[in-house]
Amino acid sequence: MSAPNQPRRRALITPALPYANGNIHLGHLLEHIQVNTYVRARRMAGDDVVYVCGVDSHGAAVEIAAKKQGKAPEAYVEEVRLAQQTSFERFSVRFDGPDHEHYGSTHTPENHQHAIRFFEALKAAGHITTKEVEQLQDPTDGRFLADRFVKGTCPKCGAKDQYGDACENCNSTYRPTELIDPVSVVSGARPVLGKSSHYMVTLGAYADRLKEYLSAAGVLHESLRNFLDTWFNDGLKDWDISRDGPYFGFRIPGEDNKYFYVWLDAPVGYISLTERALGTQGKWQDWWRDAAVDVEHFIGKDILYFHTLFWPAMLMATGDNLPRAIHAHGMLTIDGVKMSKSRGTFINADDFAAVVEPQALRYYYAAKLGPEPQDIDLSLEDFCNRVNADLVNNLVNLVSRTVPLLHRLFHGKPTTLPDDHTHLVTEMQEAAHRVEGLYRSLDFAAAVRTCTELGSKANKLLQDTAPWELVKTNPQAAHETLTTALFVGKSCLALLKPVLPGVVEKLEALLKVRPFTFENATDPLKPNTTLATYEHLFARLDLKVVATLVKPTEATPTPEKKPEKKDKKAPPSSTPPAEIVFDDFAKVDLRAATILEAKAVEGSDKLILVKADVGDLGVRDIFTGLRPHVQPEQLQGKCVVVVVNLAPRKMAKFGTSHGMVLAVGEPPRPLFVDGARPGDRVS
Repeated sequence: MSAPNQPRRRALITPALPYANGNIHLGHLLEHIQVNTYVRARRMAGDDVVYVCGVDSHGAAVEIAAKKQGKAPEAYVEEVRLAQQTSFERFSVRFDGPDHEHYGSTHTPENHQHAIRFFEALKAAGHITTKEVEQLQDPTDGRFLADRFVKGTCPKCGAKDQYGDACENCNSTYRPTELIDPVSVVSGARPVLGKSSHYMVTLGAYADRLKEYLSAAGVLHESLRNFLDTWFNDGLKDWDISRDGPYFGFRIPGEDNKYFYVWLDAPVGYISLTERALGTQGKWQDWWRDAAVDVEHFIGKDILYFHTLFWPAMLMATGDNLPRAIHAHGMLTIDGVKMSKSRGTFINADDFAAVVEPQALRYYYAAKLGPEPQDIDLSLEDFCNRVNADLVNNLVNLVSRTVPLLHRLFHGKPTTLPDDHTHLVTEMQEAAHRVEGLYRSLDFAAAVRTCTELGSKANKLLQDTAPWELVKTNPQAAHETLTTALFVGKSCLALLKPVLPGVVEKLEALLKVRPFTFENATDPLKPNTTLATYEHLFARLDLKVVATLVKPTEATPTPEKKPEKKDKKAPPSSTPPAEIVFDDFAKVDLRAATILEAKAVEGSDKLILVKADVGDLGVRDIFTGLRPHVQPEQLQGKCVVVVVNLAPRKMAKFGTSHGMVLAVGEPPRPLFVDGARPGDRVS
């Protein structure tokens, strides 16, 4: 966000383009809520932003799906586009463009022309060649099988049921012919080898420029560089950009039955969607050729290869802007497991919106999203608890309690803010600029935490002062307390407007104020202005209702519980632990934390409750079972290592633990890290 008196910044921001093979689900929404929140924050700061997206329309998968339904591919894609657009709108996600197609498509004349432009630029640079390629064919109809229509065992790590272009387990890329025991997804038959002449991009010619570009500050998160090193060390392979028919896509100029591979024209869609969205208001060159414009892409880690190698190389050929940043996020799990149709955790956006207020999901995702590409778990119990505790009982509560009391006691009018003896007003006003920066750095979790912590302080002030009683002896003090609490609640929600646009729109109407920006979010309410009568802003979530979203399609066997071993001194197993890949390890966020307070938990002979300062991540309540070996006073003031991205765990009747304190040895001892600062990453 812009600092005061700084010129407006210009940005072209895109999420990845959802494929035209189905409905929008909660995994899509993780990315799209992240991007939409970022865009809203940039605009709230006064930046000039173009924000585009559309359905990725081409490929063999679309051609086959349309054929099965007896529809032309164009008609099939349009149905999917309209359905996806409606789903996004339910979650306050709306892109730039005309009302009927603000969510566009890559199957347009504009995209066809841009795809040809890129092809001709690569050819003029001498980086297009033709090559006789061995391809897998389905023996039932002779169809050459696209990468995603072949499955088999990964040739690099041995993972089964992997697609023909990339392994989801080890992130390796390869050709379909390298798969072990390949199978045609179309017919289930074992493919046979065939030959065809294909167009190839000599990607290795761009290796040095790509390395230099990707090493620039801010382009890519540091934690993803290990992937890049692997790709460059192995040598960049020629990229096959053509496919044989039948295929739904753009025909390559001069060819009768060859088409551009979908991964060529899909990213080109970022440019054609910009052109379509601008209409007569401007030219795409103003956003893709002006060096002052920040192009920023948001993608999942699974398509990193295409966006960090293929797409930048194409842009280098045409001279269009390279992305200033490629923000990658992790994957979504539901209650700790990968989304699965059989488990009932593959939840569509529309099904979710029919049961739960969509703004609640926006809040929960934001409360868990940071700048690092870590996986996010949607624990339905934690989802309900966090929304109810932090949003409904905290921030919304400040408005829902004060406005009716102001109407009952003071004719619905706030008064002048009192002298700031509690420093709460000053702290609230100082937080506004800090929250701007947190949105800018994609640390939405810290932005949410900043607001909820201030809301908790205001609720404590309200409870301690009890203005509904104080009014009997000191009406002015009661009036000032209600005004202060409302001011904090209003300001916190205003700062969360990028996260909760629907809630805050209602708040703006209630308070009779102009739309909130970061500049006016913490302005005092005008004294003696009559507020509207309070109307519902947000309702509590019911876990029983939310849990109905999970509808397993088949029974999941429960493993038989084995009896606990009584011999605590049994020798450790000699079997070595299962190997993991680096990406598994990278999911664990280890941080240094200072123990501010440690106390034994009454009713338990094992648990110690610690308040752990994790720096910018805040203060966490963490339960640790070290009491048989360590006394609470031995932890006080010590710096330990904690796992901060562990899903919250309810500890019976004692509360919820938000992390884990690491220990070492037998008997276990806390892992102390003297000299570290709270929040330091352990690596």
